[in-house]
Amino acid sequence: MASSHRSALICLFILQVLIAFGESCKVKLNVPSELGAEELVGRVNLEKCVKSNSVIAISKDPGFSIIEGALYTRHAMTLSSKRKITILIQDMETLDQSKLHVVLVPLKKESKKRSTREAILKRTKRRWRPLPFSIMENAIPPFPQFVQQIQSDTQENYTIYYSISGQGVDMPPVNLFYIKAETGEIFVTRTIDREEYQEFKLMGYATTRDKYSPETPLDIIIKIDDDNDNAPVFTEDMFCMNIGEHRVSGTIVGRVNATDRDEPGSIHTKLKYSIISQFPAQPKMFSMNPETGVIITTSDGLDREVMDTFKLLIQVSDMDGLHHGLTSTGSVTIRVTDENDHAPTFLAPSYQVEVNENECGIDILRIPVEDKDLVNTENWRANFTITQGNEQGYFSIRTDPTTNEGILSVVRSLNYEEMNQIDLRIGVVNQAVFVKVPSKQITMNTIPVKVIVKDVDEGPEFQPQVKYIRTQEGLPAGTEIGEYIAKDPENKNTNIRYQKITDVYSWITIAPTTGKITTNKVLDRESGEMQHDYYNVTVHAIDDSGKTGTGTLVIQLVDVNDNQPEITQNDGFICMNGKNYAEIHAKDADGSPNSAPLKFSLDTTNNPDIQKQWQIQQLSDTSMRLIKIGDISGTMYDVPILILDQQGYGRTHSVKIDVCECPDRLNCAAGRRAARNVSLGVWAILAMILAALVLLALLCALLACLCGSAANKHGKAGFPDDLAQENLIVSNTEAPGEELMDPNVKIPIQVINANRSGQGVTKEIQQVITSPMNQNQTTEYFKEGHNTLTVRPGQQMDQGRYAYSEWHSFMQSHINGKVYQYGQEEEHQPADDYVVPYNYEGRGSLAGSVGCCSELRGEDDRLDFLNQLEPKFRTLASVCARK
Repeated sequence: MASSHRSALICLFILQVLIAFGESCKVKLNVPSELGAEELVGRVNLEKCVKSNSVIAISKDPGFSIIEGALYTRHAMTLSSKRKITILIQDMETLDQSKLHVVLVPLKKESKKRSTREAILKRTKRRWRPLPFSIMENAIPPFPQFVQQIQSDTQENYTIYYSISGQGVDMPPVNLFYIKAETGEIFVTRTIDREEYQEFKLMGYATTRDKYSPETPLDIIIKIDDDNDNAPVFTEDMFCMNIGEHRVSGTIVGRVNATDRDEPGSIHTKLKYSIISQFPAQPKMFSMNPETGVIITTSDGLDREVMDTFKLLIQVSDMDGLHHGLTSTGSVTIRVTDENDHAPTFLAPSYQVEVNENECGIDILRIPVEDKDLVNTENWRANFTITQGNEQGYFSIRTDPTTNEGILSVVRSLNYEEMNQIDLRIGVVNQAVFVKVPSKQITMNTIPVKVIVKDVDEGPEFQPQVKYIRTQEGLPAGTEIGEYIAKDPENKNTNIRYQKITDVYSWITIAPTTGKITTNKVLDRESGEMQHDYYNVTVHAIDDSGKTGTGTLVIQLVDVNDNQPEITQNDGFICMNGKNYAEIHAKDADGSPNSAPLKFSLDTTNNPDIQKQWQIQQLSDTSMRLIKIGDISGTMYDVPILILDQQGYGRTHSVKIDVCECPDRLNCAAGRRAARNVSLGVWAILAMILAALVLLALLCALLACLCGSAANKHGKAGFPDDLAQENLIVSNTEAPGEELMDPNVKIPIQVINANRSGQGVTKEIQQVITSPMNQNQTTEYFKEGHNTLTVRPGQQMDQGRYAYSEWHSFMQSHINGKVYQYGQEEEHQPADDYVVPYNYEGRGSLAGSVGCCSELRGEDDRLDFLNQLEPKFRTLASVCARK
């Protein structure tokens, strides 16, 4: 019976709002007679009383507190009768106030326990459906605590046993809830944290004793009500912000942010921001929006040079900033960034400096400045300018990047005789543009600088330093073309001597005392001695004290029409069956207007009919095309061409035109025209005659040697036994000759006739490089008739003997092919003109010629040379003879 009363009392915790219209709102709540500390009594709808969404409620009863419409006890109590609680409600928008009266009615305990049958008959009929379950997090012990009760209508007919499953029962967190099987009462066994579990989904079952289920399973959702048990926390330990100095009031500096783990959208997570303190405390420069956490400036007096850093201690509170809410603190560092609000200033009011005349490229003064802006920034770096006194460009000023000083330099030589003092004014600004500050005006600072020029004893000076003389070419040697005079600027000394220093081609002579200039030779503009149409001469002027001055004399020659146009090539060619013209080019060494454009024409003085044979077509200012008219009847033509320059100065040139065959109708056959153009001089003819005489002498000497050998044919051997006779020359051919048409043809490298009878030949097979891309790989070849013998590296070829007829067949076909090849040359030269080169082997061969006619020798040819073989060959001959 006690459990039934307890269940009924807990069900009355559900909000029951009864609003009576009148002077104040009234709410009646049925509550248990015994209430624990910090226990939820009930909920009231505050907005209906004041018709506003922004209200604050304060309990006037010290035993109760109200938070977001939920009424809580402050301590444990027992209610023996009704208790009236007054709650003061204030509208935050209109600031209107009203009162809410909450009447707590304690439930009476039953005097005796009713029988089960009586309870069944009088119990209100229930339906098997989900119930609105909720539990407050952080519940205060003791445990277990009643949560809710489920019942089925089928218990009127059956004995029902209840059970539950799901999260918090048989799923993690296990054993958080349990149910009494006989009554259906659900209990919680320990404290629950809403930030860990927002709700629990359970499944309820109603079964009979024999496990029959008259009801379908029931979905049970237990929601965990939030308690304000988490304080808000800033997202950063320290917020860092920057703002430029002299910003206007109301400029946004930055924003802070905080989070709260309590239920979103509830008053537990409604945050308020505020600034607790500022360092330095004065002047107050910043404020914070309590809703958004945005920090703004409250003054336009931020000055980095006065204070460059501010630190704020900030606070965030939940419960919309109410005094009983939870709070956290944080810090904000605000750095004031630099702006160019200070102009650089000079440390001295003026400067004076001295400099020697004629000095150039030197630094004469360093000017320091001071700037309060941030060092090594554009707001601090100085830019110097000379605002006055440097109209002639004698000075320049630059900034030292390390010290920020201005460096004044002389960039053009000063002359004491022209000016001995120069007054300058120098200004300075920053690289960055000045900002506008309402309290002050920022302008450029300037300073006067006096430059005193000191007198220095100078040498003579040419006037001007570089003098140009223009004269006509071709004047006779010794012609006076001008003078070059120097003066002493200090004492006006006129006793000055002149000396020529540089005159590469010795064009002129300068008088030592007067400076008059005369030519040493006839000056020719086309001689190639001028560079870019000018000729430079360096001259020194020397005074009595030995000081010198240097001047440059530039001579320019005026062109005279003293050169005729010349043809660059006196010959050309035309084709018998193609191109009928030749291009002629000419040049004129003179300059304009004594040169190009050139005029070409046919000279008809000696042959008036030449215009019927040839025609001239102008191609450019210096070239023409000579066109043959009509048929080409000869092999060589001499065409007179008159070439004149712009002034009509020129002469007639004879151009030789060669007629040749052109396979491509544009160019002569290879080598023919070059051979026709060869002309031998006297010395060339003498050299050819001398070479012929030397060759004849060598032939005579060779015949004499052969005759001497023949005279000793029956005598003693002509060579001693210990003398090696180098009759067989071994040579390696690594690539086919350039006349070889087919690179795959294999030919013997060296073949020597073996005897006079012509019965056979001895072949020596040499290594031949078969591939030009791999010179290390070699192959040996020998071709006999139509058969080619190939020996690969590592193989050995049998040194056999072959019939002379077979060798003759091979050589005859090869020679016939070569004769046919040379007969097909473009110049159609006879095949018998082909010169065969031979290598001299040290001495004449007693076997005679091995040429193409060696097979015509008769049977009476002698073999006496075999008697003069070396000892090892003689032994071989004796062995062969015994066989």
